Amino acid sequence: MVYSLEPVLWSIKYQPTTWDEFIGQETAINQLRSLAESKTVPHLLLYGPSGTGKTLAAYAYARHVLESEFTSNFKWLNIRDLRSFTISAAKRKIQALAKLDRAARSELDEYMSVVYREAKAELKAKGMTGIPNRSQLLHQAVKMFASTAAVGSDMVKILVLDEADAFDNNMLQALRRTMEIYSDTCRFVLVTPSLAGWNPAIISRCITVHFKAATPEDITQLLSMVSEKESVDIDMHGLNAIIRESNGSMRRALNLLQMCAASGKTITEDIVYAFADTPLTSGVRSMISQALDNKYLKARKALRNLLTMEQYTPQEVIAQVQREIAKRPLEPHTVRHIIDRIAEIDYRMIQGKNPHIHLTALLASIANMVDTT
Repeated sequence: MVYSLEPVLWSIKYQPTTWDEFIGQETAINQLRSLAESKTVPHLLLYGPSGTGKTLAAYAYARHVLESEFTSNFKWLNIRDLRSFTISAAKRKIQALAKLDRAARSELDEYMSVVYREAKAELKAKGMTGIPNRSQLLHQAVKMFASTAAVGSDMVKILVLDEADAFDNNMLQALRRTMEIYSDTCRFVLVTPSLAGWNPAIISRCITVHFKAATPEDITQLLSMVSEKESVDIDMHGLNAIIRESNGSMRRALNLLQMCAASGKTITEDIVYAFADTPLTSGVRSMISQALDNKYLKARKALRNLLTMEQYTPQEVIAQVQREIAKRPLEPHTVRHIIDRIAEIDYRMIQGKNPHIHLTALLASIANMVDTT
């Protein structure tokens, strides 16, 4: 029997693995390359828009520094995944997970099973009963890797914490302390969209590396290379449409190119816009229209659908709201007031407040601002 595998995503297939394969981001890549070649291993904070190569650059840096000891001394953790990891899933024992089919368990499942038992043992050692909460599990997940000795002489471990903006203030305080205690054995690479809301004490302990949004020239170079290798025909209008819709994200550009190529036709502007209309863009468009029409309950229902059913993050939703407002034929001063309100809501969510409450308040604010202008 012959099994057909699903086609590999081009955003994965064409991921850069060496310094020379990165397109754009010359300043950031040269900075990391210089550190790696000199075997300088400080704590790093990589920040910039999504889809600009921050995580891939962290991998390239770690591979260059750790060389043959990469597998033993490297760990990647996604903070948003850790925060959403349920207690019931973490309770599963390694023996129970081992009985599952490989497709039914992940490396994170196995890691969190060990983390749960370590966190519970730590609570018991402190004379506390009960089970660890999610914050304690997250802290233990970071601490467990950082606290163990590196494999190999004169080596340090490298821990990449992706989507680190998901840390709340209390967690950032715990992270700062962990970085201080285990700095002799482990170096942290924090990956985040921006420096907003970050503890100055953590920033001061890191070398910050900025990744800017990809330029149209960078995206054109990438799409031209992939189109040639994949034998995809794309006209100039289609290319420009992908550049506009990608919003400076290389990953988004490649995903759009691959979706459009599946049509089997020459990629035109119309084809790009047909594939670019995601549940997020259409959902936010409908939600904003309902808010502007004073249909608040319907707008709130659309928001709940985006967050719970479609599983978009609050940050993705509010970013799309900002883009949608900019497209609306509203008075300039109205747009200014709404954008200011969006910034306020975004800041409150970064501080760890309830995102659903603040986003519903934003919908009410949009309608009120339009009514009063």
